[in-house]
Amino acid sequence: MKLARTTSGKYVVEAVAKALDVLDAFENSGGLSLNEISQRVGCNKSRTFRLLYTLVERGYVQRSADGTRYRLGTKLVERAANVHRNLKDIARGFMLQVQEEFNETVNLSVMDDTANVLYVDIVESSRPFRMTATVGCRLPAHLTSMGKAILASMRIDDPDSPDSVILKKLTPRPSRTLGKELAKIRQRGYAIDNEESEPGVACIGVPILDGTGRPVAAMSVSGSLHRILTSEKKIADALLMTAKRISVQLGSEDSVSRQVISSSGADLEARYARR
Repeated sequence: MKLARTTSGKYVVEAVAKALDVLDAFENSGGLSLNEISQRVGCNKSRTFRLLYTLVERGYVQRSADGTRYRLGTKLVERAANVHRNLKDIARGFMLQVQEEFNETVNLSVMDDTANVLYVDIVESSRPFRMTATVGCRLPAHLTSMGKAILASMRIDDPDSPDSVILKKLTPRPSRTLGKELAKIRQRGYAIDNEESEPGVACIGVPILDGTGRPVAAMSVSGSLHRILTSEKKIADALLMTAKRISVQLGSEDSVSRQVISSSGADLEARYARR
């Protein structure tokens, strides 16, 4: 069925509109075949293939190794660093406050569709010892406090949901140990990276939620292992309050910000208990 398009008028470029229809076709779907996309967009398969080929070439769509399935590409996430300018504009002032309070590096990230966290903003500490992460770099979600904070807040009850699709891309595959850790993160509200992504460095991360309660980003404080873990509770409390304020400005009500929205940790633990 052709997706509804609200934009109309003589200034609409039909080819661009159709390409955007192709991207919209992936809503609530992790991967689609050419035939499925063709039906959703309302184009014949030949034209749909040409649109997909162009989007694949530009990185906005990814094609599976066997060539039978398509999914959204990481270029969209890279552009999201700019599209998320509203997030960055809102978060920047809060990040500066946290950095000033602790004089530690404060990071802001989103998760891409390959289960990596993409750093979209960093406020550096004035201390000589810092993380090597830079804006635009990616790290595996399960090795970072921000990634684990996002994973623990994801909705994975529907196996075909975008969150579940991302979860399947974790490398190595989620283990029972990770499942238990995510369950603990959900209970206390924040995640810890204890030298998992970089020797001698610890990070404390929290999720940032949108108006539906879904994690759209994460924030962390990083620094030397001893300094961060010694001040764990104080840093975590500051981050949780900061993330809540950002979430509210992004449209998340207080009640949603406090809500436990996912059973990721428990589900992961059960799902991989036999591994």
